[in-house]
Amino acid sequence: MQQVIEKLAKNKKEIDLAFLNLINDELKILEESLTEKLPVRSKLLSEVVRYIFKAGGKRIRPALCFLTAKATGQVSKRHFILAELTELIHTASLVHDDIIDSAPLRRGRETINDLWNDKISVITGDFLFAQASVRLGELENSEIVKIYANVLSDLCDGEIEQYSLKYDTNISWDQYITKSTTKTASLFAAACKSSSLLNDQSEEDIKLANDFGNFLGIAFQIVDDTLDFTSTKNELGKEVGADLKQGIITAPTLFALDEKNEKSQELRKLIESRFNNPEDFTKAINLVNELNGCKKALDLAKSYLEKAKNSLTFVKNLNIKPYLIEVADCILKK
Repeated sequence: MQQVIEKLAKNKKEIDLAFLNLINDELKILEESLTEKLPVRSKLLSEVVRYIFKAGGKRIRPALCFLTAKATGQVSKRHFILAELTELIHTASLVHDDIIDSAPLRRGRETINDLWNDKISVITGDFLFAQASVRLGELENSEIVKIYANVLSDLCDGEIEQYSLKYDTNISWDQYITKSTTKTASLFAAACKSSSLLNDQSEEDIKLANDFGNFLGIAFQIVDDTLDFTSTKNELGKEVGADLKQGIITAPTLFALDEKNEKSQELRKLIESRFNNPEDFTKAINLVNELNGCKKALDLAKSYLEKAKNSLTFVKNLNIKPYLIEVADCILKK
C-alpha cells in the first residue's frame, strides 16, 4: 500500500492525497487480494502475477469504485469485488499492450514479455481476464455483467482501431476521442456506473456517475498522451515519444497537424515517411512542441475534467464531493 501512496504522492501537494487517505483501509484490502489471494496453482504464474502487482500503481479505477460507493451510499462486499475485477481487467490489458508494443519497460520496470517471454505474457493476461470474469460472476448482477462485457469488447475495438490508424495523419478528432473512450474511458465509466448501480441509485444518477467516469477517463488518456512528449524517459519508464515513433497519432500531434502551416506540413511528411532518417523522429517531436500541441492538449483535458465535475450532481453524501473533485484535479498532475 505504501508503494501506491508514494507513487501517487510524487510531485504532488499533500491535499492530492486526501482521497487516498479516505479509502486507505479499502485499498489495503484490495492490495492484499491482488498480491496474496489470487488462486494461482502454477508456481511460475504465481511468480509472474506477484511481480506485476508488487509494482504498485495508481489504482485510480478501483479508487473510483470505492469513492463512488461512499458518494452514493456505503461500501459493501460487492464493491470490493467490483474494485478487484476492475483492476484485474486494467492490468490484463496492460500486459497485452506490452506484448503488442514489444515494450521492454512498464513504470520503469522490466515488462513480463521482456523478463520472461510473449507466451508467458499472453497466458498471464488471459489468466487475469479470467479471474476478472470469475469475480464478475460473484456479483450476480446481470446489468453489471453487460457493462463489463461491453468494456472488454471496447478494449479490443480500441486496440484494433489504434493499430489500423498507425501513421495515418488524416485521423479525425472523432476517431481519436472514440479510441480514447474505448481504450481507457470505458473502464473508468464502468467503475463509477456499476458502483452507483450497486447502491440502487436512480437511473438519472447512474447515468451521471457514468458520465463522470467517462469524462474523467478521456481526460486521463489525453494527459497520458501529452506526457509522452513532455516527460523524461526516467519519469515515463519508457522512451519519450514512444507512441509517435510507433505511428500512433494522439492529441498533441493532432493539434499540431491542425495548424495547416509549413511546420505542420513538414510534420505530416515526417510521420507519413515513418521517420526514415535517424533525425526525423527528434525533428517531429520538436515540431509538435513548437506548434503548441501539448499545451492545447492539456487545455482539452481540462475541458473534459470540467465536464466531469459538472456531472457530480449524482453525489448524495456531499462530504465526498471534494474528494471526487480532487481525483479530477489529480489527473492533470499525473
